[in-house]
Order: sequence, then structure tokens, then C-alpha cells
Amino acid sequence: MRNTAPPLSFVQELETSLAGNIGVGVEASNATVAGDDAYHANSGGTLVLPPMDPYGPKTRWIDMFARGVAGCQWTLSPWAPYVLLSEKTGYAGGENGTDTRVYVSIDWAKAPAAPNTTTVNINVTSSCGTGWGNYNAPMIQVPVTNVAVPSDFTGFVESDKHISIEAEHSSRNTAVKGVSYVTLPSHGRTLSGVTLMPVLAPSQPAGTGPVLEYDIYTFTNTSVANVTLLLSPSLNQNGGDRPLKYGIAFDSETPQVKQFVGNWTGGGSPPGWLGAVSDSVWGMTASGNTTTTKHNLSKTGKHTLKIWAVEPGVIFQKIIIDFGGVRSSYLGPPESFRSGVDKVGTYKGENFAGVEVRDVVSTG
Repeated sequence: MRNTAPPLSFVQELETSLAGNIGVGVEASNATVAGDDAYHANSGGTLVLPPMDPYGPKTRWIDMFARGVAGCQWTLSPWAPYVLLSEKTGYAGGENGTDTRVYVSIDWAKAPAAPNTTTVNINVTSSCGTGWGNYNAPMIQVPVTNVAVPSDFTGFVESDKHISIEAEHSSRNTAVKGVSYVTLPSHGRTLSGVTLMPVLAPSQPAGTGPVLEYDIYTFTNTSVANVTLLLSPSLNQNGGDRPLKYGIAFDSETPQVKQFVGNWTGGGSPPGWLGAVSDSVWGMTASGNTTTTKHNLSKTGKHTLKIWAVEPGVIFQKIIIDFGGVRSSYLGPPESFRSGVDKVGTYKGENFAGVEVRDVVSTG
């Protein structure tokens, strides 16, 4: 054994990228332009930011960075005055250049009202004649939808075709014959867990036992909304005759009962258990599709989601309602805007170290 340096490679400082001196990247995309790569076929020059609406994150971002030898000034020019940029021009490359993250926000008082989505283009220009190499200048697109919920609505609001809910933030919860839900602070992967107490309570049939209710407001008309619950990796603590189950329904639906821990006998583990342990949760890809149900939400507007823990030992962590906009991630999307708690224009839509960062409406 000996101490050796790992293999080294060197970047040729005297040669400019085939795609020029400046690169552009945007939030939620692996692609960068100008140029062609595995994430942006056919040498296209357009990048699309995630959708923006009043109930989503207050900003999206664009990265402007150097990938050549020349120092070049860049300029971003939105086609609509209600699309605001933290910086419209900068200098990348050379001895005095710097990479820059530009934040995009919307002046909602001036943006056109829904129901239609307006796509606003942002032109990108460079002071260098070879700023984009052999490619056309990039263009960034911002989908903008200026929607609104009723002033008296309190609850979670759809944005970017999904709703994400921390289980403890129920609109209402009930108790039946001394059995009720309790919150386990800091339990789980993001905020907390919610479970039935006492732990030796009898089975609580869906539709009759204690229920957690969540008021939501939707804008997407869909006959198939996928609802995934992220649940702690519990096992059938009450034996094979009482496997862990939960019930779920919207509004007046008949509850669907989901048994997420499979039946098994003898040694070993139930199907999906190793994946649930590695993810620290039932409901992710590694544990299989055991906590996802499909629902018809073809009517937009206010709905109430109801979930029941049929057995003690079921621990709810997070609820993800997907209307077709959920992107792949390990922790799932950050918790959605809560009307009555969050304020339009200040909601950040992000998580940090398991604690959500949000500005709230002052009540004092």
C-alpha cells in the first residue's frame, strides 16, 4: 500500500467550448444550452422553467456561467414586463467574470388572469460574437398561470400540478371511543409522523374509525389523480390476522382500503421491506407501489381528502397528490402552499434540513 494521488485530468484553458463562451441552465432541468447533450436533443436552444403561479415558489432560477476563455457580457430580456429578474445583465468568463444565478419572479398584479397559461420568452444575448459557438442564441420560456382561490378558503392549494402535505397539518381529526391520532415530532424524513394511540387499540375500520381530513383546492381537471402516502417502515405488529392497512377517500367516495405490508409466513421479510428500510419509508420506488391509489378529481375546486389508519402501527408522514406534475426526488416535493397560513409572494416552497422554510401571515 502507498499514498498516491488519484488520476488527474486537465482542462485546456486555451480552447473554447464548441458551444461558445457562455452556458445557460435552468431550475429542474439537466440540460444546458447552447449546445447539444443527452438531456437536450437535436441541438435545441430552448429551456423551459417550471410553471409559475401565485401558490408556487415565489422565484425560479436561471444559471449563467462561463465555459470558454473569453470574458463576455450577457443580457436577459423578458418579453413581458410582469416577468421580473433579479439581474438582467452580467459578465461571465475572463479574469473578472463570475457565474451568476438569476432569480425569476412575477408581478401577479400585472400578469394576465387565468384560466389560460401564458408562456413568456426570455431572450439571451451575448457581447461575444462567439458567445454561442456553432449554435443559435438560447431562449428561456416561463409558463405563467395567474390563478386564485376563494378568499374564505383555508387549506392546501395545487401548484405545478401537485399538492404535497405534511401529515400533521390536518384540517380536522377525530377521536372514536378513546382512540385518536397523535403527532410524533421529528419522526420520519421531513417533519413528523402521525399515528393512532393507544398502540394496543383494536382495529379501526375505514369510514368508522378516527379520521384525518385535509382541505385542498385544485385547478387541474383529471379523472386519474395519484395519491401516494409516505409511511414509516412498520411491520404487522399485531400478527398476520391484522396486517397494517389504511383507508383513503375524497369527499363522499367509498374509502379504498390499502394493505401496504404484504402477507408472509416463515422467515425472511415481506415484499418491499428491504426497499422500505433503505428508503426509511414505505411509498418510494424501492418498496414498490404499495401506497398509491387512484382517484377521480375531474371537478376542480375544493375537495376534502380523508385518511384512516385501520390498525395501530400505521404512521403517516407525508401525502403527495399528483395531477401529472410530480418530479422524481428522494424526499418528495416540499409542502404546498397553505391558504390561511402562507402569504402569496412570500412562500418559498422549499425545505431545509427537514424543516420547511416559509413566511407566514402575521396574526398579532
